[in-house]
Amino acid sequence: MTETTLAPPARERTAQPPRRPRRLRDSSLAQLTLVRYREFLREPEAVFWVFVFPVLLAAGLGIAFRNRPAEKQHVAVLSTAPGAASLAAALRSDSSLTVDVLDDSAAARALRTGDVALVIVSQGGGAVSYRYDDTRPEARAARLVADAAVQRAAGRHDPVNVADQHVRERGSRYIDFVIPGLLGMNLMGSGIWGIGFAIVDARKKKLLKRLIATPMRKPEYLASFLLSRLTMLFFEVVTLLGFGALIFGVPLRGS
Repeated sequence: MTETTLAPPARERTAQPPRRPRRLRDSSLAQLTLVRYREFLREPEAVFWVFVFPVLLAAGLGIAFRNRPAEKQHVAVLSTAPGAASLAAALRSDSSLTVDVLDDSAAARALRTGDVALVIVSQGGGAVSYRYDDTRPEARAARLVADAAVQRAAGRHDPVNVADQHVRERGSRYIDFVIPGLLGMNLMGSGIWGIGFAIVDARKKKLLKRLIATPMRKPEYLASFLLSRLTMLFFEVVTLLGFGALIFGVPLRGS
């Protein structure tokens, strides 16, 4: 009977800890952050909604609701009434009024269609009457302006001397409030879609399972989103605020 000798078991290899990357570029955090940038730049829709859309919206709203000089009030004088010519001359002395002299039917049609806000009828003997729709703000404003012009032409003297001081301060315009609102909306939307939706989409596509098999750590994965959003935040703010300051003169105040 021969003896068989068992060979000593092979020396098991001990698992070596992974070596730390020599350069910052080779770290998991840097690579994950670069992935966030590449994913963003490779989506034209994302670039449009983050950078182009807020600028276009600010331009459209800034032009549509820009501050304009006071519009002239369009009124009509009834031509068949006595003293219509002198009444029209008195009204034309006010530069904020546009005066037409119309007959009865034309004046009624213009008032009905909104071509004029007020029809003024001379009653003779210095008396006048006003025809207007009191539910229309422009009609009420035209009545006040026209009545002031008529009273001044009749020799009215105000007992108190008044002076108008027009102050046009930047910061109270519509665009001055729109730019901060668009900035907040853009940051909120890009944060939701750039972080929350991206993680959910990666889980849906089973990319998180593949990433877990890599040397990546979970805190680095979340930190890559935070780091990419913070850096992209700088360009978003500069783009929108720079456009508002250069095109519309939006003041930048505070820290």
